Amino acid sequence: MRRKVIVAIFAIVLGIGFSFLPTETVKAESVTSGYYVDVSSSSAKVYNVDGEYLDKTESENSDWYLGRTIDIKGTDYYQIATNEYLSSNDSYVYRDRPEVIRVDTDGDIPVFNHKFVESSEVALAPGTYWYSDRVITTPDGMPFVRVATDEYVGMWYVIQQSFTSRI
Repeated sequence: MRRKVIVAIFAIVLGIGFSFLPTETVKAESVTSGYYVDVSSSSAKVYNVDGEYLDKTESENSDWYLGRTIDIKGTDYYQIATNEYLSSNDSYVYRDRPEVIRVDTDGDIPVFNHKFVESSEVALAPGTYWYSDRVITTPDGMPFVRVATDEYVGMWYVIQQSFTSRI
């Protein structure tokens, strides 16, 4: 009986002591870099940090938080889990940026895919409005905004009309 009382008192003292420690609320998404990885191939192989195939794949259009980017033999690999990476040959990095944009040119503007290859079938008309939800950048840092599935336009062609903050 005496032992139970001592244990109970000890637990209460510890509980009171921990209640005075400073606390910090952190949203899970704030732990990431703010970038995401989108799988662009039908079946993307998953590799470890040494570039070895893990006998695991991820499906097309699946999205992952980006942990870090590493270079293996000249190819970027994007971390999606502990010691799990996707090759940049099968995926690409983007950042959320929900907004409404307006085409600010006198002529049609070209549309590109996520590999920055221009489409010969699609262009955006001047003065039109579009909803955009993500931004990708070229290796040189030029931003492109998404206006449809795998369709992007150079940010310099558009004017932001409204921006929606995600909290």
